[in-house]
Amino acid sequence: MKTLHAAVLGGMLLFAAEALADQPAGPTAAKTDDARQVAPSPENPFALANVIHWLLAHVPKILATLLAIVVAQFVVRRWSQRVVKLMTRQPFRAGLQERENRAATLASVLRNTASVAIIVSGVLMILDELSISIGPLLGSAAVIGLAVAFGTQNLIKDYFTGFMLLLEDQYGVNDVVKIGGVSGSVERITLRTTVLRDLEGTVHFIPHGSITTVSNLTHDWSRAVFEVRVAYTEDVDRVIAALTEVGKSLREDSEYNKSILDDLQMLGVDQLGETAVILKFFIKTVPLQQWKVKREMLRRVKKKFDESAIGLHFANQANTAQSAGVQPRGSE
Repeated sequence: MKTLHAAVLGGMLLFAAEALADQPAGPTAAKTDDARQVAPSPENPFALANVIHWLLAHVPKILATLLAIVVAQFVVRRWSQRVVKLMTRQPFRAGLQERENRAATLASVLRNTASVAIIVSGVLMILDELSISIGPLLGSAAVIGLAVAFGTQNLIKDYFTGFMLLLEDQYGVNDVVKIGGVSGSVERITLRTTVLRDLEGTVHFIPHGSITTVSNLTHDWSRAVFEVRVAYTEDVDRVIAALTEVGKSLREDSEYNKSILDDLQMLGVDQLGETAVILKFFIKTVPLQQWKVKREMLRRVKKKFDESAIGLHFANQANTAQSAGVQPRGSE
């Protein structure tokens, strides 16, 4: 009897399930059908619904990235201009035009480096938003960068050293420097090379990567150094007084007083040579004026010695006298 009741109940449940299945889906089914019509179709990625869905999902982020790149570039340019103004306001030793050129070069390097970093970062973000895997790109870029670094390591060294030279203001245009075995006036400085012109007019192009030591002869101030040889028979104190007088008159001269920064500094007797007493002194000058001051000082010293009957002595004077059969003064 129980088995009969269970069979009847199962049949009734099966009939009810079939009846419900035959009923219309109603509002829920209608909403599902509408959703299927709006949702992207995986079969056709270029269908209108798929294109609209992709644009709404990705274009705002891409536009935001592009806007961020533009804003960052603008900020970098404004920041670099502020750096130029700050650097030209500082009391560097060079003139205004040279300070502006130096600051503009440094700002250009910083601006270009920052711009490249911003653009590369923005492009990678956009590629990632386009569902393009950037992992292989980064790996390839790393390999290429390593190869380029090995191939152009000297060039990279030139640029980096040039940047540090400009940053530390080791020398500037119109300075007279000695780099290695080359001396001359600096005509031009770029990030990669320094251009020197020597006294004979020869131009030397020196890559910054090869520079190990720089001797700047005109940094902040200069010195005109003198060595005067006089015979042993001369009164040393009298000669020193004459030289000091000449140095004082030179500094009081209106044509040279702007070039001389301090009074003549007498060091005194520097050497007792075989045939002469060597007196040494120097005059502190503004940069690039030491040679002009030295020439004029030597001219006046010669005139003063002639007037005071002070005899200059040269290294080859004794040899010349001996070859002529004459004993030099003071050698008896």
